[in-house]
Amino acid sequence: MNGEGLRFSAVISMGLLASGVALVAGSVASGEAEVSLVVIFPVFSGSSAYFLLGTLLIVAGMLGGLLTLWTTASEVPPARARESPGVKRVEDAGEKSTIGGLVLIGPVPIAFGSNPRIAYAMLGLGVAIVLIVLSLFLLSLL
Repeated sequence: MNGEGLRFSAVISMGLLASGVALVAGSVASGEAEVSLVVIFPVFSGSSAYFLLGTLLIVAGMLGGLLTLWTTASEVPPARARESPGVKRVEDAGEKSTIGGLVLIGPVPIAFGSNPRIAYAMLGLGVAIVLIVLSLFLLSLL
């Protein structure tokens, strides 16, 4: 797939996703669907045709976006990335890259990283976020 095809595919996917969200929001606004909050996740339920169409368009948009990303990633050859100006290879630079991440499941931070220093930094960030949210919640009760 060429560059224009990928852009067209991405625009179609985003359009499907946006249309689906608009239909679901319209269904909720008109009373044909309901929104509930289960733990921290919003749950939508409805029985109208607009809600069903909106849900199908959201799923189609997500699948189209994933397909677009997958075809884009499979088409970029490694040799092209090496020849691109402005791209610095880690092996050539003599630097070691470090990565880390944080997942918050409710108030429980789960941290990971490529080395212990990054993992502890992510854990500290997670604890700080949990403390800030908890303090804001407690202040709202006063």
